Amino acid sequence: MTSSIIIGGGIAGCSSAFALAKRGIEVMLIERHEKLALEASGNPLAMLYPKLSTKPSIQSRLALQGFEFTLNLLQNLPTNHQFFDACGQIQLAFNTREQANQAAISTSSKWQLLSAVEASEMAGIALKMGGLYLPQAGWVKPAALCEALCSSALISRKTITQALKIEKVANHWRVFDAQHNRFDADIVVICNANDIKQFQQCSSIEITSVRGQVNFFEANELSKNVSTIICSDHSLSPAVDGTHSIGTSYAPNDTNPEISNADTRENLNALRAIAPEIYQNIDQNFVQGRVAWRSATTDYMPLAGQLLDDEKLRAKLPRYNANPADLPWLQGLYVNAGHGSKGMITAPLCGELIACLASNNALPMAAILASKLNPSRYLLKELGLKQLASSLYAVFD
Repeated sequence: MTSSIIIGGGIAGCSSAFALAKRGIEVMLIERHEKLALEASGNPLAMLYPKLSTKPSIQSRLALQGFEFTLNLLQNLPTNHQFFDACGQIQLAFNTREQANQAAISTSSKWQLLSAVEASEMAGIALKMGGLYLPQAGWVKPAALCEALCSSALISRKTITQALKIEKVANHWRVFDAQHNRFDADIVVICNANDIKQFQQCSSIEITSVRGQVNFFEANELSKNVSTIICSDHSLSPAVDGTHSIGTSYAPNDTNPEISNADTRENLNALRAIAPEIYQNIDQNFVQGRVAWRSATTDYMPLAGQLLDDEKLRAKLPRYNANPADLPWLQGLYVNAGHGSKGMITAPLCGELIACLASNNALPMAAILASKLNPSRYLLKELGLKQLASSLYAVFD
């Protein structure tokens, strides 16, 4: 039986484990914490909706396809009622630019343009403005979803274990942990977000740590009526288990692990703009928060796919029109990371892409999109091979 190791137990790692196990591949998931989903995937709730654009782009294409893929995945998990609710989402037209965008989007999408009266009726509370409504959107409990994704008998876990080094040994891969234990497998998928660069094979990847803070407040009689996600440039959730989420802040390269009063004010000011009556009726002394770090890329696209051998590629540069199959691939070594704030939408689709590549199955997306996600794209562009970076999976067209 083909074996694999997943490094990282967040949504990227668990999605990758699920996709591989679905194909009969044995998985060992290595997680440095005691439980799954304790870092960026550890918020009590994640909001599941795509950010649409008036102009078609590779990013919007990925967002839509990823959103549909995750919805289908959630709908087919037998215990989904425990961690998912398609409550819908309203994107408020909170400024003139957003109003113009929504007017353009609503003519060619599944989003429904609502007046302020209609939006208020849909949301369950009075809103000062209308917006776009997406009925398929909803909230997810990330930790419970990760548990469901890793419920297969083919998936085992090695927790409180930090992977530090990866080596190729003969025709398989070997992973070493902090205690010098070693684990062997045919396939390794690196899914540990901002820590991927600790592995020599990922040294050329460009990735940025982005601090985000979300705040929580207890539901009151008025806020209990909120029935959808409501968004401006922040998002407010319905009450789930008696608590609302509001957030989130965005601070690249900020390493402060403490709750920031400034970020709390930012989130509460967003709540006041969305629902002033709810803001006036909460006790701000009991507002809580959580800090985590997303992993983001400079081109806002995730990192998903098989790695190239940096050393061999630099030693013998290929032509700009070389056959991608002739490149020095690190066979069996993959990355699923760099999802920023879109992990619930993009990570499951990227896990499926990796499983398809590892199993020689048809790709779950267009070849040009898969090429744009490849984690070695930065290396190729650095070496003046931008055209090659855009056609790595041309053979699948």
